[in-house]
Amino acid sequence: MIDIPERHIGKTDAAVTELGFGCAGLGDLFDILSEEQAQLTLKAAWDAGIRYFDTAPYYGYGKSEHRLGHFLRQQQRNEFVVSTKVGRVLKPTRNHETFDSGFWRGGLPFEYVFDYSYDGIMRSYEDSLQRLS
Repeated sequence: MIDIPERHIGKTDAAVTELGFGCAGLGDLFDILSEEQAQLTLKAAWDAGIRYFDTAPYYGYGKSEHRLGHFLRQQQRNEFVVSTKVGRVLKPTRNHETFDSGFWRGGLPFEYVFDYSYDGIMRSYEDSLQRLS
């Protein structure tokens, strides 16, 4: 394990490792990643000392959050920090035959709508918590 220094965020007690893990690839960005590969990748990052993970609902339309949540459920909650984003609320696709996953090679069959209203942000946050749990 590498000794990765931590930094406090602003003037808070929250601290993150200086080196974080960006989880877009876990959402099948540019190429499909098997579940086994995803979990082994997260394990390698963990074993290397990374404790800060950045994800988003947009990454594979929820797939990145699901995979990260699966891995982190096996860790002590006080040993890691996760950041995600708000503003894109996922909705099930209405037509699987015409669903366009964009540049996500795999991902989940969800479409998104932008919603930066208070209710949209809270919905996005709550949905992320469910996918990460």
